[in-house]
Amino acid sequence: MQTPKMKPSTKKISVEEAERLALDVFSRIAADGGRLTRFLAVSGLDVQTIRSAAALPGFLAGLLDYVAADEPLLIALAQEMETKPERIMEAHRTLSPSEFE
Repeated sequence: MQTPKMKPSTKKISVEEAERLALDVFSRIAADGGRLTRFLAVSGLDVQTIRSAAALPGFLAGLLDYVAADEPLLIALAQEMETKPERIMEAHRTLSPSEFE
């Protein structure tokens, strides 16, 4: 018996929707001292530079790269946002598309 292959999600979200979702993720990380401290440490940013960094192209994509690499954080944020982790990952793919897509 052959197992059917799982198809990846083909539903795309718009760049605007992906950016809104990423901004929600950012606000939740920024509102939690522990999460913010870890994000700053991993990203190399600090409290004085994060505001200017957030205005740069690619910041939201980088933020979602960070979240995508931390499954417990991804799952926790999805629960808080009352969405599925796959939705955050779709926003990640929209803002940081693979060269193979």
